[in-house]
Amino acid sequence: QVTTLALEGEDGRPASLLRAVASDRAGGWYVTTGDSVLHGSAVGGVRTVATCEGGELYGLAISPDGSAMFVSDVGKHKIRRVELATGAVTAIEGDADGVGGAAQFNGPRGVAI
Repeated sequence: QVTTLALEGEDGRPASLLRAVASDRAGGWYVTTGDSVLHGSAVGGVRTVATCEGGELYGLAISPDGSAMFVSDVGKHKIRRVELATGAVTAIEGDADGVGGAAQFNGPRGVAI
């Protein structure tokens, strides 16, 4: 069975530039749309979870406990953490070759946990 999901953000504008989709434990789904992350609930409502001005959001993955999402920002060469309860966005550091906080990302397009 194939289902078409209508994506229109809470501000009324249609979602465009769809890049990635991930489902949550409640039967809803998250989608990246260029500079935003939208959430579609199992009952049909769509809301903006987070935005990244000037970002080029691509891949996404939800943390195992469902509290956060990790999103790749290909334009700014970052992996971003989005707190799902608050929508707070933080960048995982990465400005030089190395491990952990010193890792460098070059146009990351996918994220997996």
